[in-house]
Amino acid sequence: MKLSFLGGAYEIGASCILFKIDNKNILMDSGIRQSASKDPLPDFRTIQETGGVDAIIISHAHLDHIGSLPMISKEYPNARVYMNNMTKDLVRVLLYDSLKIMNNRDAEIPLYAQVDVEDMLNRIFTINYEVDFEIFDYLKLTFYNAGHIAGASCVYLQGNEGSLFYSGDFSLFSQKSVEGAKIPRLRPDIGIFESTYADKLHSNREIEENRLIDIVSDCINTNGKMIIPAFALGRAQEVILILKKAMNSKKLKKVNIYIDGMVNDINRVYKFNPLYLKNTLGKKVLKGLEPFYDDNIIQVKNKEQRETILGSEDSCVIISSSGMLTGGPSQYYAQKIAALENGYIVITGYQDEESPGRRLLNLLETDKEDRVLEINGKIVPVICRVERVGLSAHGDKSEIQALIAKLSPDNVFLVHGDSEVINTFAKEAAREIRGKLFAPKSGEGFDIEVKAPRRQLSKQIPFVMKSKNQLNKENFKLLWSFVREKYMDKFFTIEELTFIWSGTKILKALEVDNFRVQLLDSPYFESDLRRLFLFKARTPEDVTYDLLPKSLKANEITDLVSESLSSYEYKKLGLNQEERKAILYFDFPKTIDKSIHEVIKTLEGKTGWKIEINDQINLNSSDKLIRNLLKEADIKKISCHLKENKIIVTLKSFFEITTELEDFKHITGVDLLIQSEGNILSNSKVTDNSSMFSEYSTAPLEQNKAFELIDEAFMYEEFKPYKKSIKYNHIGKYIELTFISPVVGKKYFDKLEKLSEILAWNIIISTSVNQNAIINLVLQLCDKNDVKLKKNPAFNETALKVSLKCENIDDVIFLKIKETFEHNTGCTLALG
Repeated sequence: MKLSFLGGAYEIGASCILFKIDNKNILMDSGIRQSASKDPLPDFRTIQETGGVDAIIISHAHLDHIGSLPMISKEYPNARVYMNNMTKDLVRVLLYDSLKIMNNRDAEIPLYAQVDVEDMLNRIFTINYEVDFEIFDYLKLTFYNAGHIAGASCVYLQGNEGSLFYSGDFSLFSQKSVEGAKIPRLRPDIGIFESTYADKLHSNREIEENRLIDIVSDCINTNGKMIIPAFALGRAQEVILILKKAMNSKKLKKVNIYIDGMVNDINRVYKFNPLYLKNTLGKKVLKGLEPFYDDNIIQVKNKEQRETILGSEDSCVIISSSGMLTGGPSQYYAQKIAALENGYIVITGYQDEESPGRRLLNLLETDKEDRVLEINGKIVPVICRVERVGLSAHGDKSEIQALIAKLSPDNVFLVHGDSEVINTFAKEAAREIRGKLFAPKSGEGFDIEVKAPRRQLSKQIPFVMKSKNQLNKENFKLLWSFVREKYMDKFFTIEELTFIWSGTKILKALEVDNFRVQLLDSPYFESDLRRLFLFKARTPEDVTYDLLPKSLKANEITDLVSESLSSYEYKKLGLNQEERKAILYFDFPKTIDKSIHEVIKTLEGKTGWKIEINDQINLNSSDKLIRNLLKEADIKKISCHLKENKIIVTLKSFFEITTELEDFKHITGVDLLIQSEGNILSNSKVTDNSSMFSEYSTAPLEQNKAFELIDEAFMYEEFKPYKKSIKYNHIGKYIELTFISPVVGKKYFDKLEKLSEILAWNIIISTSVNQNAIINLVLQLCDKNDVKLKKNPAFNETALKVSLKCENIDDVIFLKIKETFEHNTGCTLALG
C-alpha cells in the first residue's frame, strides 16, 4: 500500500490524501488553502504521476476538505465520488457559494466553473453511516459518525492488502447540533488522525457556553451591539442553539439575534437532514418544529436590512459568516461595530495566522488606544470589547490520544495540524504508541507493507427473510416479528433492515429512501438515543402501548408549548392531563399579541391538546405596576373590579395625573380609575370636552333603567352598542357607549341626542374600537370567499384601517369583501 500526502499534512488546509490499495488509487478529500499567501491547491501532479484517481471519498463538507473537488473530479470524470447524504447537500451549498465569491473578485480567476460543480454533483454516490459498501471488488468502504459537524465521517477502507482508518475532522464530545463521534472496535493497519488541537486540552464546554451567555447579557445591559463571526457550517448552528436555549429558559433576556450570510443556507440543509443531527434536535425537526428561528432569531435577507440593524438604537446580536472575518457580511458588521464603545466582537473558532480574526485576537495584547485593524480594505479603530469563547468542534489532545489507543493501528500518521503542534504531540505520543508513528509533510509519500493484515471484525446478519414483496407500512409487522425473534435488541441501519427483508445486497436508493420515511413513523422500530440512523425492533409491550390511543406526556407538551410560545413570555403553564388541556397564565392577558391565536391553533393541531389562555390578570403584577406608575402618590387603597374590567385606586391626597392612566391601559388592557377628594379620573377614551356636556333640570334616570331604555331604543337597529359604561370626569358622571368603532356609533348621533334628553344623562360615543370583532369579521369574509391570507390582517387603530396580504384575490371579490366590511365596521380595508 502507498500513501501520498498531497496537502493538509504539517499544516491546516488543502487536506488531500492519495491511498493506493489493491491496485486502486483512492483520493480522500480534496480541499484548498484559504490563506492568500499560499498556493490554494493540493499537489495534484502526484496524482497524474501515479496513474490518476479511481474513486474519491469525502469526509465532510468544510472547504479545506472539498474546495478543489470540482477540479479533480473534472480531470477524472470516471471516478465516482463517495460521501453521505448530508455532506452532499452541504457540498452543493458550499461550492456554489465559493464559486460566487471567486466570480465577484475582480483580480481573481475562478478555479472552476459552475458546470464543473454540476458535473461533479452528478458523480456523487451517497452511503449512510455504518453501511459496508464495496466500491470495488473486495475493497469495502464504511463511514462512521465523526461528530465535528453534521454529516462529518470517519472513513474506513478494507481490502486484501490491509485496512485504513482516516479520522477526517472529529470530536468525541456531544454538541448542541450533533452527537460526538461513535467509532466501534475497528482493527486498522493504518490510522490517519487529525491533530488540530493536539497540544491543547479544551476547557469545559458548559463553562464556555455560560461565558458566551454572560457576554451577551453584558451586551444587552449596556444596550450594545455584538457580532459573532462564525463558520457558516457547524459553529453558527451551535451558537444559535446555545443562545436560543438560554432565552427560552430565561437565562438570557430576550434580544434580537440576526442571522446573516451563508449561515441561513446551511440552516436549511440541516432541516432537510434530521437523521444526521443530535437526537433531540432531529426529532424536533421530524415533528415539524422550527429548530433555529423564532420571533427573536431573525434571517437577514438584504443589505438594507443590515443598515437598519446597525442604525437601530436597540441592542442586538449578529451571527454571520465568515468565521475568520475573511469575507461575507461579518466583515461589514465588524468594521462598524469595532468603533463602538458598547460594541462586542466575539470569536468562537479557529483563526488562520493571516486572517483578520487572528489579527484581532492579537490586539488583545495591545494597549486599547493603539488598537487598529485592517478589515475589508479599511483601517478601523478597535474600541469595542473583543472576546474569545472556546467552542471548538475538533478533538483535543486527550480525545486524539483516546481514539488512537482504541484503534491501535500498526502505522499512525498525524495530519491536519500546525508543524509545532504535531512535533510536540508526536514526541509525547511516541512513548505510548506501539506501532510506527509518522508526521508527514505535504508532498511526501510512504510505502507501507502490511505482511499480515489484521483480521477484521464484521457484523453478522445470518438470518434473512428473502421476501419478494416490496417493504412498506403494510408489512412492517412481519419484518418486526422476524427481527425481534432473531436479533432481539440489536441495532441495524436502514440498509441492513432492507437486506434482512429481501436477502439481497443490491438495493435501490429510492426504495431505501422510501423505507426511511416510513420507518420514522413506525410504532414497530425505534432509533438509537444517540444515533438516529440506527434502529432496533421494539418490545411487544412497547408496540402494544404505542398502538393504543394516548396523549402526550406532561413533559412532552410542556416542551412543545415552550418551543412554540416562549416568545410570548407567559408566566406559567398549567396542565390537565385528564382533559388534555393546557392553560397559559400571563400577567396581562388582554394585551397579548393577537398572533398567539394562530400559533395556538397550529400547536393544537399537532398535539391534540386544547390550549387556553387564562383571562385573569395577575393582581400582584398589576399592584406592582400601579405603585410604580404612581410612585409619588399617597395610595390609600387599590380595589379590583375585574368583571367591569377596571381597577380603582383611592388616594389620600390629590395627585396630578399626566399619562399614567393611558400607560396602565396600554400595558394591561384594564381601565384604571384614580379617586381623590371625591373626584375620579378614568383612562377611557371619550370625545368629550366641557362644552359638550348639558345640564338637565330633572334628576338622571336610575342607571340600570337608563341602560334598559338604551337597549330598547337599539332593539331594531342594524348596529348596537356592545358595551355601556358609567364614566366620570371633572364635570360629573356620564354614559359611554362603545360600538365596534366610533364611526359606526356616530351614525346614531341624532338618536343619542334625543335619548340623552329623555334619560337626563350625558351620552358619549367612545373612541375605542373592538379590534377582535373587526379582525374576526375580515377573517370570516375571507374564509367565506375562499381568500387565502399570507399572514394575519394588520390593524392600524389610529387610521381605522385594516391591511390584507393575500396569496391571490380577484378584484371583484375584494371589492365585495371591502364593501361589506366597511359598511359593518366603519373602518377602511386595503391590500397591503
